[in-house]
Amino acid sequence: MGLKHKWSEKTRAPNGDSRNVCTREGCEIVCVSCHGVDNHGRQDHWKEWYRGSEKIQIGGNTPVCEAVPTSLREAAEVPA
Repeated sequence: MGLKHKWSEKTRAPNGDSRNVCTREGCEIVCVSCHGVDNHGRQDHWKEWYRGSEKIQIGGNTPVCEAVPTSLREAAEVPA
């Protein structure tokens, strides 16, 4: 079973968009909630996910958390 994201506090932009970041080491995915107006003049809302500056997904389900489990991280730090 994968880890659940550990989201930071949301930060809001003046245009109503908000963003938060998964604070788990190795994941650091950014979720941006975007707000706008569609071609018919209706309010629109969608989510975009980024890793670094790369947009990895628009809409749909939240991508999985890719944090390194603590047990594996500790094992990697133990000298052979």
